Amino acid sequence: MTYQQQQPPTSSQPRQPVPSVSQQPQSPSVPGSQTSKPAPPPNSINVNNLGYYLDGWVDIVEGMGEKVDIVRSNLLKELIAHEMPQVQVSEKTGYVSLTSNERRPYLITSKTPGATTTIYIGKHGKDLFASWRTFVHLVVNQTVILVTLGICAILGLFMGGIRSNGFGGGPSFSFGGWVTSTIILAVIAAVIMGIAGRIIKGSFTAFFFMERNLFDAEDTAAMSLTVHKSIFRALDVTGIDITKLRLKRDFKGGRRGEDV
Repeated sequence: MTYQQQQPPTSSQPRQPVPSVSQQPQSPSVPGSQTSKPAPPPNSINVNNLGYYLDGWVDIVEGMGEKVDIVRSNLLKELIAHEMPQVQVSEKTGYVSLTSNERRPYLITSKTPGATTTIYIGKHGKDLFASWRTFVHLVVNQTVILVTLGICAILGLFMGGIRSNGFGGGPSFSFGGWVTSTIILAVIAAVIMGIAGRIIKGSFTAFFFMERNLFDAEDTAAMSLTVHKSIFRALDVTGIDITKLRLKRDFKGGRRGEDV
């Protein structure tokens, strides 16, 4: 497991004196540097790109807003102490857009393939707000896609890349014909794979993305349960009465439509 501590905001650092122009080294200008996109903050995560929502829980503890930092610290210790197998635990700054200055501190647990749980402990007026949400994003099945493209490229070579020059002339190679034939074959293959995925596995994208098996689903459910119990324990050791918290009756089993 990894732990990444948040960087302090740069705006709080004292402004350093700027040397005179004669003391500054001249650096070559970079074309397009004035129109470059804003960079994401260090040690951050875009909470809008986590995949589809799987499961979660939220609650608010009245009158306990001043204990946010203590609860977050206790929660981080709890998550690390559990030593969840092949789960990375980190502390990141969440953002929704690079053009917005809105930021929130999150604790993140993540596990391959593509399961992420965001944990937010924040102050809401005088109250303490606690939440966790588990997301799963689709992972591209690179093996199937690369093999399919390779087969299309080989077939495209014979169908449009190699051409005969007639009697007495040797074969010639047409790069444009090869590329065109490969693209056409790839489109046909994608359509066939989509239809086959829909018929066999119930989804047009079944063969394009890695399917989450039973082991993946159980590991994701275990991660969500560990996070949920860790939040309750962190609130409890801080002196908050957890008997007044909202109970969660159903947990998702790591895949859509599965309750445990």
